[in-house]
Amino acid sequence: MVRFSTLCLALSLLVAAPLAAQPETADVLTAANNTFDSGLESYNAGTYDEAYGLFMNVARGYPYHERTTAALLMAGKAAYADGLFSRARTALDQLITEYPASRYAEEARRVLAQASGADVQVPFDLGVILPAGSEDAYLGQAVFNGIRIAVEEHNAGSPRRPVRLIFRDTGGSAENAAQAVRDAAAAGAEAVIGPLYSGEAVMAAQAAQEAGIPLLAPLATAADVTEGRTLAFQANPTFPARGRAMARYAVNVLGYRRLGVVSESNTFGEDMGTAFAQEASRLGAAVVFQERLVGAAGWGDLERRVGASVLGRAQAVYLPVTGEDAPAYAADALRSLEGLAAPPRPLGNTEWEGLTTSRARASRLAALFTRDFFSPPGAVDAFGARYRELSGIGPDRLALMGYDLTGFVARNLDASGEGSLADRLRAATTYQGLGHRFNFDGGQVNTALFILAYRDGNAILVE
Repeated sequence: MVRFSTLCLALSLLVAAPLAAQPETADVLTAANNTFDSGLESYNAGTYDEAYGLFMNVARGYPYHERTTAALLMAGKAAYADGLFSRARTALDQLITEYPASRYAEEARRVLAQASGADVQVPFDLGVILPAGSEDAYLGQAVFNGIRIAVEEHNAGSPRRPVRLIFRDTGGSAENAAQAVRDAAAAGAEAVIGPLYSGEAVMAAQAAQEAGIPLLAPLATAADVTEGRTLAFQANPTFPARGRAMARYAVNVLGYRRLGVVSESNTFGEDMGTAFAQEASRLGAAVVFQERLVGAAGWGDLERRVGASVLGRAQAVYLPVTGEDAPAYAADALRSLEGLAAPPRPLGNTEWEGLTTSRARASRLAALFTRDFFSPPGAVDAFGARYRELSGIGPDRLALMGYDLTGFVARNLDASGEGSLADRLRAATTYQGLGHRFNFDGGQVNTALFILAYRDGNAILVE
């Protein structure tokens, strides 16, 4: 197993326990401590088999010393995380039997109970394919940290199928990502999370299809990741999926029957606008105009480009903006609409969250927009504390994606019912994570987005 970059974990095990007997020499103690630290590195990186061997070497390869009981506990935990329950019981039994007064005995009994119960099943091997040595390694590290915390929480709950991780380095390239999938599958992975980007995900998805295992891409938005495949899933909605989500809200929730669309040609906004119009029409609404701007300058001149009378025929108008200056384009569109006698309600996309000085205007026009991420105050506090213990820094959105997506997969491992994991993922009800929602609605592209509205200058969650 390729080792992920070193993770830091503040464990009480690092605090020296009182000595029951002195090691023979200081050199022996130093060697044992160094081996123990290497075991912690391996454990934190998810290479549990390697960690088990190192911890058992510390426990049995030296006379009794200050790390003996901690090493037995960690050996048991590493074996349990690796799904090797008999091996875990051996290490934990030795700790409890030989050192019953150890401060680690209580935790050893807890882990032993999880590994000894009748509900212990064959673990689920989850592949993780992310960059570890390329310039994007820090991004992969954040996703991996989130995945690891989710797996720890899942396994601590005595699940029907505990999860163990199989990590493979993508090397930051599409070819390596595809090979990483093949390597993970050969090592027993039953599903894979990763890689980061669309270009990598397309080839990785094909490799997963050929291997017969589901692949869940956390960030990729390109539609060809899933097109023509049955085992690839996109947690990050594609641009057309974002347009369809807003259309469904406008028609099914708000009840609008007359809608318009303005987008900029040859941008992702055009893809969103086209999908919005198609979905609105499918749902029975009339798309009274669909304007494609040539160049971004048109956002500030909608009255002339589209026509005041045409704009006035719509109850709401979808205005998907993209690019580095997308919030500025949204602000231009709002200024243009506010000058109308009867402006339609503006409907936007994720980039509308970036409005600054135009938030008051957006509130006056009751602007709505979709967003792929939303975390209410306090929702990530517990996760953030655990993440800082693990990495020394606070979590970002990538970490939350890793955590939320793994939680979604884990929930469906324990779900009752027949069918493959891919079938269960497609049919699963909406999963609410700390910052993301997942619902594949019978398909393979996530359809669950948040709807926010501007009120009194603030973006407020409405659905």
